[in-house]
Amino acid sequence: MKITGKIVRGAGRGRALGFPTLNIEAGDLNLDFGVYAVWVELHGVRYKGAMSYGPRPTFEDSSIALEVFVLDYSGEDYGEVAGLTVVRKIRDIKKFDSAENLIKQIEQDVKEVREVLMVGD
Repeated sequence: MKITGKIVRGAGRGRALGFPTLNIEAGDLNLDFGVYAVWVELHGVRYKGAMSYGPRPTFEDSSIALEVFVLDYSGEDYGEVAGLTVVRKIRDIKKFDSAENLIKQIEQDVKEVREVLMVGD
């Protein structure tokens, strides 16, 4: 599945956790909520990414968001357009009882994303 959307400003939660995300305005997607391994295209360059699509229950936020932690990238790029290619679902969205447990899970997600996207790198 390919997704294209504009990068918009988010709440900054990812950055506070040590995993700054690009928040993508992409409208309703025909995609199950979850965390995915994705390829991210920014400025004509392809990066690996961990994408979360759905609510953020750990933060009591039921609004639907599309956020991508772009591995080995540090730009913000508000207003730019990002292209995403969904490769594989890593896990479902879940609520964590602490920020520390969420961080541990994101670290595991990033490790799995690197493994999934190693093929064809």
